[in-house]
Amino acid sequence: MGDFNKKLALVLSGGGARGAYEAGVIHYIRTKLKPEISRKRNFDIVCGSSVGAINTCFVAATSHDLDYQGKKAYELWKNMKQEYVYQRGMIGLTKLAGRTVAGVLGNFFSKTENDGKKRKYHFVGFLDPSPLPSFLKEVIPWKQIALNIQHGLTKAISLTATNIHTGRMELFIDKHPSLIYSGRHRAHFVNIEVAHAMASAAIPILFPTVCIGKDHYCDGGVRSNTPISPAIHLGTDKALVIGLHQNTFSAPDVPGMVTRYDTPPTMGEIIGNVLKIIFLDRLDYDVAQLQRINEVIYWGKKVYGDDFLDRMNQQMTAQGGTRDIAARGLKQIEIFNIYPSRDIRSIFAECVTRTQYLKKQLSVFEKTLLKILDVDLSNGLDFLTFILFVPEFLQQLLELGFEDARSSHAELERFFLE
Repeated sequence: MGDFNKKLALVLSGGGARGAYEAGVIHYIRTKLKPEISRKRNFDIVCGSSVGAINTCFVAATSHDLDYQGKKAYELWKNMKQEYVYQRGMIGLTKLAGRTVAGVLGNFFSKTENDGKKRKYHFVGFLDPSPLPSFLKEVIPWKQIALNIQHGLTKAISLTATNIHTGRMELFIDKHPSLIYSGRHRAHFVNIEVAHAMASAAIPILFPTVCIGKDHYCDGGVRSNTPISPAIHLGTDKALVIGLHQNTFSAPDVPGMVTRYDTPPTMGEIIGNVLKIIFLDRLDYDVAQLQRINEVIYWGKKVYGDDFLDRMNQQMTAQGGTRDIAARGLKQIEIFNIYPSRDIRSIFAECVTRTQYLKKQLSVFEKTLLKILDVDLSNGLDFLTFILFVPEFLQQLLELGFEDARSSHAELERFFLE
């Protein structure tokens, strides 16, 4: 039997439609690992950003029924449709045109309000995500999150968002009283609701910001896409981190997936690469940083003895430290990473080519938007993998997550049980 006294964290990063990969991994854990893991070992701390925040909420809301969690995670993404995420067709195009024209004309002919200030009309985003909250309310039992935390099934949930007014990362946290948050980032201790997940997933420019209280928030990935830091500051002893791109330290670029420019890149290519930087590249850095700290601790024990950590933590306490490391104590944190074993861009390209999705399934609105941004399979492939929830693509990602977890079966069981 494993040491279930160690606090176990699940860390989910962002990446739009790529989030199906995370569900595939979770599905494998809950259906194929030993029963003492799949049926009994909950994640004590769950942290997410962007689409990872949505998956995080689902995991926290279903921690009372792990069998259901595994099956429903798969079904949720298998049944995901484009129209559940944003307005499509002529409705979406009409609304975008209406917002744009109203904004331009409104700012040209703005009226003066009673306070002497001119009324401003703002462009809030290309996409209207109004269908998404209703869909999330149907598939996630939101009130169950607080109940599961109250009963100690999940000890804490943390969602990362970016405050537009300050430009800083902020956290929405619901936690059991037994856990202490010791981080420096501003934390709001709340009952997690759909608005918090929407705020974390609001990709700038594409989606409008989300107002919570008096502040407006956008995607948590803008400042810190991989929420490893909140997991550490909530006291985790080990963390399962699911990435949404190939491990760049071990996987070379796929031939044909790297573009060399004879002319300036298109807007779609620029946006795609910006999203890639926001969502994906920081994961490698965060994991590498934590592994370096673990290595320093390892060699500290080798050189100075097994009580190296105890003496260091005692010294920090004696010096009057009250924040961050001094508050929680320095310790080794075991990290287990699961990355896609295939390049997700190539999977997407194969799926849409085989099904002719871009020709046959895109709405008038989407075709117009992609023309405006100059996006197609050769220009802006990264961008498309974030925003197009192509059924066959999602199915392939679910299966890839499942198979990648299967290939790490023995290592996963050791990680959970030790």
